[in-house]
Amino acid sequence: MARIEKTIEIKAQPEKLWPMGSFDRLPEWLDFIKKAEWTSKDKDAIGSTAHVSVEIAGVKGESDIEMTECVKNKKRVWRTTSGNMTAVSSVTLTPTKVGTKVTYLMDYDLPYSILGKIIDKLRVSKEIGKGIEQGFKKIKAVAEK
Repeated sequence: MARIEKTIEIKAQPEKLWPMGSFDRLPEWLDFIKKAEWTSKDKDAIGSTAHVSVEIAGVKGESDIEMTECVKNKKRVWRTTSGNMTAVSSVTLTPTKVGTKVTYLMDYDLPYSILGKIIDKLRVSKEIGKGIEQGFKKIKAVAEK
């Protein structure tokens, strides 16, 4: 499995950042997420589900996700339940003296051969990481206004 971990500190309280991380809001911040919508009645709760369409490094994909942990204003953890990528991801909000430390973590596996895994390391992983960093900058700019 590959791992991506990104952290940023934002001068805003977790309560302000939390709604910005809802799945249906992700396309506002993350350019590689083309569409995301809740598919369950409950949102941001353990067991809630969403459908996500992405394009990373020129490769389009769709996944269904399930929320496996959700502590309001603190942490979201979700996993893919379908699609061409197996992943477990989380976002953790940790209060700091000046705001909030936001940590994104994703462990994932793509359905590739050994050659594909090398391409992932050289391209896909870098694109996802760069996309997360750009998304963090967008959220920071809005949240710190």
